[in-house]
Parts: sequence; C-alpha cells; structure tokens
Amino acid sequence: LNEDSDIVKALRRDLSAAHQLTYKYKMDDLVWNHISARVPEEDGGGFLVTPGHMMYDEIMPEDILHSSENQTANVIHGAVYQARSEIQSVMHIHTSAVCTVSTLPQGLKFLTQDAAQFYNSVAYYPWEGISEDFGEQERIAKAIKGSEMALIMRNHGACTLGKSVGEAWVRAYYLERVARVQVQAMANPEGYIEPSETVLAHAKRQYEGEYLPGKHEWEALVRMLERHGTLEPLDA
Repeated sequence: LNEDSDIVKALRRDLSAAHQLTYKYKMDDLVWNHISARVPEEDGGGFLVTPGHMMYDEIMPEDILHSSENQTANVIHGAVYQARSEIQSVMHIHTSAVCTVSTLPQGLKFLTQDAAQFYNSVAYYPWEGISEDFGEQERIAKAIKGSEMALIMRNHGACTLGKSVGEAWVRAYYLERVARVQVQAMANPEGYIEPSETVLAHAKRQYEGEYLPGKHEWEALVRMLERHGTLEPLDA
C-alpha cells in the first residue's frame, strides 16, 4: 500500500470521518460492522477498512486497515468490489430499524421522500451466518450484480454502496431513517399512505442528479468534525 499517495491519505481521512459520524448519528454497533473504500491498483489495490477492534468515535486515519487484515470485511466488501467495478465505497450497518426491515417479508417500503432514492435500487441476500467463508463471495456478488445501491441482508443488516465514501455514508444515513419511519408507520392500526410508482420513479431520477446522496451533505459533515476538533484538516 502506497502510504505516500495523496489518494490513500484522502481515503483514510474520509473513512475516519465516516466512522466518527456513524458514532455521532448512532448507527454504530460497538466495534462491529465495516466501512471501506477501494484503493486504486497503482496505490496497492484492495481496500481500506474498519479496524474491527476500536469504537467508532476513536478511529483516526492511521487506524484504518488494509483489506488483508479483516476477514469478514474481505468476504462482504470484497464481493461487492469484485461484482461492481464502479463502486468505490461500501458501508455495512446493523441498526435496529434496518435489522427489523431485513426480517420483513415485504422488505423495504418506499413511504417517504427519502425512500425514493432506493426505489428499484435495493437487492436482497439471505443470511448464511457470520460471513467468514470466502465461498460466500460468489453468492453475495450475484445478489448485487445489477445497478442496486443498497443490499439488504436478510436477518442481518444492510450494505450501502457509493462512488465515494461520502455517497455510501449519506446513503446509509438515509436508509436507516427510511427503515425507522417504516417500522413506526407499520405500528399505525390505520395503515399508511404509499406514493405512486410514477412519483417514486420521478423522485428517483432526481436523486440520481442534483440530490445525489453526499453531493451537498458530505463536505458540511466533514467541516463539522473539523470544528469539533476530532478530524484534522487535510492540509494540516
């Protein structure tokens, strides 16, 4: 791994920010789950990923590991990167709302504006136990081989995908919120109102342009961490 590469340094910083933000917005699961970023082949290849033995609020750029040191991340994230050459970052979460939705036969429902970005963009994968068998990679890759940007892992959790760390993280933020709203809405004995497919398709196109996850939010989130003193400016 070329640690002198500006790209690698920027990826480490973005991943540190993503972990700290995951803690701040209560999407972490003690030391578990992973957030990763693909490393260009000219800088060593593979991907940078969560260390796996630290709380998310303490993870600094230098704590991020190269892929060969994290077994379950190699299986899940490695499968996505093998299947989808355009994907540059993957975030895997186990929040209560996402896990609840992962157990529902109907899966994710598109009830709100936030949900439109996931319309026709969610894949599903059955649980096989803790992902430590590399034989599982082929099956995960098959599940996510289309253009989907989220993978709900049944009875387990979910992954969000992005062409940058910011995109994958912000998409996970909204997936958690969409799942939480769904769980709350399902508790209403009078049911809920679903948008039409026409409106959902229109809003989905909007989310692929000017409202792409992370396009407006990520830099602001990083600046917030800088102001709070938990993330040094890149040129410090």
